[in-house]
Amino acid sequence: MRNAVASFGLAVCCWVGLIGPVASAAEESAPKRNVLFIISDDLGAQSLGCYGNTQCRTPHLDALAAKGAVFTRTYTQYPVCGPSRAALMSGMYAQAIGVFGNGGATRFTQNLGDRPSFPQHFRQHGYHTARVSKIYHMRVPGDITAGVDGPDHIASWTERFNCQAPEQWTEGEAVNLTRGKLKPDPQRSIHYGLGYGTAFYVVRDPTDGAAQADHQAAAKAIELLEQRAADRQPFFLAVGLVRPHVPLVAPASFFEPYPAEEMKLAQRVENDRDDIPARGLGMSSMNSGLTTKLKQQQVLEAYYAAVSYMDAQVGKIIAAVDRLGLRENTIIVFTADHGYHLGEHDLWQKMSLHEESTRIPLIFSIPGQKPMQSLALSQQIDIYPTLADLCGLPLPSHLQGKSLAPVLRGEQTQVHESVYCLRGQGDHLLRTERWALLQYSGKGGTELYDMDADPLQFTNLAKDPAHQETLRQLEQQLLAKLAEIGMTKAEK
Repeated sequence: MRNAVASFGLAVCCWVGLIGPVASAAEESAPKRNVLFIISDDLGAQSLGCYGNTQCRTPHLDALAAKGAVFTRTYTQYPVCGPSRAALMSGMYAQAIGVFGNGGATRFTQNLGDRPSFPQHFRQHGYHTARVSKIYHMRVPGDITAGVDGPDHIASWTERFNCQAPEQWTEGEAVNLTRGKLKPDPQRSIHYGLGYGTAFYVVRDPTDGAAQADHQAAAKAIELLEQRAADRQPFFLAVGLVRPHVPLVAPASFFEPYPAEEMKLAQRVENDRDDIPARGLGMSSMNSGLTTKLKQQQVLEAYYAAVSYMDAQVGKIIAAVDRLGLRENTIIVFTADHGYHLGEHDLWQKMSLHEESTRIPLIFSIPGQKPMQSLALSQQIDIYPTLADLCGLPLPSHLQGKSLAPVLRGEQTQVHESVYCLRGQGDHLLRTERWALLQYSGKGGTELYDMDADPLQFTNLAKDPAHQETLRQLEQQLLAKLAEIGMTKAEK
């Protein structure tokens, strides 16, 4: 259920559900750490200042990272929104939860069964759990312009809120940088199949952005924080920010630091794509219509503006945590659903198993935690057991991720020998301390990179005679990982 939708000129966050918490009397009497979980959409770690980007301005996330714990080698379980979020929220690999595409997100609830989701586990232990905007999969922009849930998991939440925003219909200077044909709807009554979900469609909002989804999400998050500060209920507040997912909409002021002509494009080398198998190649500059240097620079200009706008909303939420005196008992986590290509290997957007599409930011701010950076291999499905561990909750038996708490406490330097990402139902990434193995289904080919010597993955060593033993060992590790996950031989 949701409230009637107001006009696009107004900030609209719709109430869509209310479920009471479940907890024992003993749990209710025990002190609990709060959790503020913030997730961005389509954000590669390499686009943040705290991860080394020298062009994009992200002062609020940089400040969070400077005083928190930053994991620099965290990987998504799947480089697409729906499956990655299903993995994150179940604590299970994509194969185990059975979500392999955005359409498959509708099967999450049925496939999960009676196993508790990430927020549901907290709700069952006395937490007030609230969702603001996109946590489970939502179609962007369609579910945002419509103001609807998407394939949510109702049992996860005490209450949940959707944000309705104009997205591509935002008034302001607009341009479509890509070749895909758009289907504008002047009546604004059709929300899906319009072509905006993959196009680099850019809008400079002449206002302060109050009508945009992320502005609304920050305002609703602050309202909920104020309520929890007043009633002192332990909370798990999940805030989904849809930027920098396309369409790239942000207030015009956020474009100003990024003049297109000054944007430095991703480093490339001659014939870079020659040793990448066809299945490893996705949206290129040519097939997307980004056929000039200026168009590619305009993508960076708009993408970085969207990232900075998202960062500003994070800053407002964290400022409220401090203002309300909640910081000393609240764990703040920031991450993204998957990475994003901005021209590396002449690739754009997601769906790739290369580093830029699979590596995600992961920042923890934990009361009493000293600042740290960790090279420990980590993955999206580790977040659920880590936060449960840090909050003193038991770990459900179905979890396939591992708690990173031993690394955060300085007891261990790593918890994984390798981490894993799936694409489709047969393309695999195995990432070890030194190596990245990308193996494609059938006769799709293989990529092998020495991440110590070649962190930008320019030289595929899969056919190099000197690395055949390494390749064999990694392929055996991949088979063992698939067996551990529970993938059948046919699925491999």
